[in-house]
Amino acid sequence: MSNVAAFIPLDTDTRQAPVLSPREYKRETRRHGAIALEPYAPVLGAQVEGFSFEAGAPIDEETRRFLYKGLLDYGFLSFAPGSVREADFETFTTLFGKARFSGNPQAPRTSDKSEANAIDSQYKKTRTNYIWHIDQAYRPNPQKFTALFALKVPSRGGDTVFANASAALSLLDPKFVSYLETLTVIHDADTQGLLSLAYQDPQGLAEARAKNPPLEVPLIRVHPETGRKQIYANELYAQRILGVSRSVSDHLLGILFDLIKLPEVGATYVWEEGSVLIWDNRTVHHRGVYNYDDQRRALHRAVID
Repeated sequence: MSNVAAFIPLDTDTRQAPVLSPREYKRETRRHGAIALEPYAPVLGAQVEGFSFEAGAPIDEETRRFLYKGLLDYGFLSFAPGSVREADFETFTTLFGKARFSGNPQAPRTSDKSEANAIDSQYKKTRTNYIWHIDQAYRPNPQKFTALFALKVPSRGGDTVFANASAALSLLDPKFVSYLETLTVIHDADTQGLLSLAYQDPQGLAEARAKNPPLEVPLIRVHPETGRKQIYANELYAQRILGVSRSVSDHLLGILFDLIKLPEVGATYVWEEGSVLIWDNRTVHHRGVYNYDDQRRALHRAVID
């Protein structure tokens, strides 16, 4: 008998690693009056067109809801230079919630009365923001959204990369995900030195550590508004998974961190001076890219509850 006659082709769907579902992540332009949300990348982000904000000018509730839902669905919204003025940035963020100060000696308030903080390479010498993370994932209640205003950007480089943590999780076998959902991880603000590097005086460091003790959090979290499951452990803050050996913990975390870094689930945002970006901090991981030498990179940041 011929071996060719006995050959049975392999099932390509079950014999290869899973890929993202094109139906689930199909991105199309959405419109509300003159405002359009144009997809930025296949699974993450949208560029807002036909919108401008000025403090004191009325924004109707339907428009606010349209932008808010777009933020939940796309993961981040980008507003072109001129859409929001620097002076109006903090007021603009109230469309999505309430801003509160969340900085440190390396990232101070932008002014005495501001709730926003500055991220300026002229004096911020810590580089923990170049490690993959969810903002403040070492706290019991991290902010819902993070917004940035680009005050000064390098001529080249200094981009920010983002990852859809729900899309990343979908690349794992559901049975494996079910196991991961039973696990918790310790998040610590100082795992990669966020506090130790930012606070140079012993008293300030001791107070910061006392305010932010290590915290046990789910390895896999459910988004409170969309109901989507996502990878929550992140490289900047995750210390170890509880209930398993160090070797198992390191390997499991490595699998999840590698998924976050896949280009299939991410987007690279190229900054322009005057542009504004806001993202859903509950489901989007991010990191800056330090490849701009001594050029200045200055952003104003607002964390939004």
